[in-house]
Amino acid sequence: MASQKLEMIFESNPNKDFLRSNYDKPLIEQWYRSRGNPLKYLGLPAWEMLDIIEWQDFLEHFTTIEREEDQQHLMFLRANVKDLEHRLHALYGEFDDLLLTGRDKYGKTPQWPYDVINLNYFGGFIYPNLARPKALKKLIENQATYERNFVLLLTQHLRDRDSIGEKAAFLGDLRKWLKNSTYDQSLHAAIDRVIDWYLDGEIPDAARQALYMNYFLRDSGEGEHFNVKCRAPIVYSSSGGAWMIHFATEFYYQPGMGHRAASDQSLVELINLGLREVKDGKFAKSRFVQPTL
Repeated sequence: MASQKLEMIFESNPNKDFLRSNYDKPLIEQWYRSRGNPLKYLGLPAWEMLDIIEWQDFLEHFTTIEREEDQQHLMFLRANVKDLEHRLHALYGEFDDLLLTGRDKYGKTPQWPYDVINLNYFGGFIYPNLARPKALKKLIENQATYERNFVLLLTQHLRDRDSIGEKAAFLGDLRKWLKNSTYDQSLHAAIDRVIDWYLDGEIPDAARQALYMNYFLRDSGEGEHFNVKCRAPIVYSSSGGAWMIHFATEFYYQPGMGHRAASDQSLVELINLGLREVKDGKFAKSRFVQPTL
């Protein structure tokens, strides 16, 4: 039953199709043209490989990760039908475990580094063992080892109950940092207005998750010498009725630095990104309109 629910959540629908073709694809094409040669892909595309098939003109090689052996078998069949098997490097296991150990269940390793990383997560981001944030930090660290620029596409299943306390603590720290970093006392009221809006229990947790994740990715990237550019996260409803949130983040490695990088995109700009929504296969007027700094 749980497996069927998971498959339904990640089953494609007009909202996901729109993002894949009209939002992610132009970004990947932009990276392809800036590099001047095909891109290496790492991701969790599911056996249908809809993302890979949609973007295949811009990809040279793809490393896929699948946790179910029967699904991996279907993936190989799909790759064969689409004449992609010679470009496919398949790994088996849980993505978090694979990143943290460096190997899949059969001892195979990812072929670092990558240009496009596309992840679809079921459930929340923070669990007691912190495996997921540790895995993402390890991914960014691996890319930094090779000084490779990359774009990260990340889709999560939203859960309103997910780590409210953790996000409240984060927002409290952010409030203090913003106030301590500005000399203009008149701005403190605006800072309070924005942070109080995020802390309001009536505000869907999607808004908090949007800011929390973008800050996490920016902070983790800068610590590994990346200039990080975040985009406004996008929420949409899945085939199973669950809410999903989609992030697109660009990482540009800054060589020759002995300290953490400082992104061109300021923290205020990141906070003001807000949240977009896709409904019925197109961008819609968002229900999440937060105050800005």
